Amino acid sequence: MTTPVTKGVLEIVSERVGKLQRGYLADRPASVAALARLRRAAGKPTGTMFDILEHTHAEEFVVGRPGDEPTYAENAAHTALTLYAVHQQSQRQGMHHYGWGLGRSTRALIPEGTPRIESPVVRRFATLGTADSYSELTHHLRGVVQLLRAQQVRLDYGRLALDLLLWQMPEHTSHVRLRWGRDFHFPPKNN
Repeated sequence: MTTPVTKGVLEIVSERVGKLQRGYLADRPASVAALARLRRAAGKPTGTMFDILEHTHAEEFVVGRPGDEPTYAENAAHTALTLYAVHQQSQRQGMHHYGWGLGRSTRALIPEGTPRIESPVVRRFATLGTADSYSELTHHLRGVVQLLRAQQVRLDYGRLALDLLLWQMPEHTSHVRLRWGRDFHFPPKNN
């Protein structure tokens, strides 16, 4: 499903994460400080921490949807950017990497030669597929991101933002779960 909002979320989040990552890896104080603020906002409701809005909000995310509740796009961008900040903390290489979807990245946590059925990663990944609410999903997702960080496995945060946007739309939730499952069980052969 491609709409101006879905395309906008993917492109805007990818661009913002890329800019933050380049600044962080170059040890630019503004980027380091921005990531610290974004980390503090991880797990908090969208829009409640004003000092990160310049990173997590965009006019494209609210088109045609006035109101007091965050839009799906705002939720997705907030979650992706704050989780990226958690993931990037203390890492000397970029943790945002195009093409590394959630399933593929999670699969990379399983040591080579370990039967998938025996890996606790499989159980952790399965909790993402059974989440009944966005808050439950993001809670489990934060745990997965912490594992990715510990093992220095990268993730495409633009794609994650798009997946999170679509997950919130009941007609697309199952499609996102299917994509994550395929990506986990049948990762691409090339890097």
